Amino acid sequence: MENYTSIVLSSKLPAIKDGDHEAFIEVYNVLHIKIFRFFLKRVLLHDSAKDLTQQCFIRLWQFHHTLSYDHPLEKQIFIIARSLLINHIRKEMVQTKLKTLHHQTLIRQEAQPAGDGLLDRVEEVNAAIETLPPVRKRVLILKAKHGCTNKEIAQRMEISVKTVEDHVTKAFRHIRQVVATLFF
Repeated sequence: MENYTSIVLSSKLPAIKDGDHEAFIEVYNVLHIKIFRFFLKRVLLHDSAKDLTQQCFIRLWQFHHTLSYDHPLEKQIFIIARSLLINHIRKEMVQTKLKTLHHQTLIRQEAQPAGDGLLDRVEEVNAAIETLPPVRKRVLILKAKHGCTNKEIAQRMEISVKTVEDHVTKAFRHIRQVVATLFF
């Protein structure tokens, strides 16, 4: 089967480069499952892998005229796929950081009484963080200040992701209680 795939793909490279839509469809039919599995293995989400697979073949068609005869067609398609994957991961990282910053802002806003200065509120939150148990404090610092994901924290601290989630939840609850006590 692998030899058949290689033969089909090598014979289709000139046709696709020249804009032959039928050749493109044949290559799509041969490779789309392989490309989908490549993405699924790395992003772990069916819908994301499906979207990335579509984007890969769209990009192949958009830039078909730039294909090279020096490299096998399959390799060139996987280079496109790898590029899309890197862009996807970067986008996810930015979104995670933005969500963390948003979450931190919401926590600060909840902890702040109306009319008090921002510096006072930051000091009060820092004081509340200092009262946390050492492990919970470290988890919170990795999460809030360094922007680590729960999975990254779990790997660094050699604990489960559920334990990290539990520590984060309890830390935020503790901080809210301590800060609320200071205001009332």
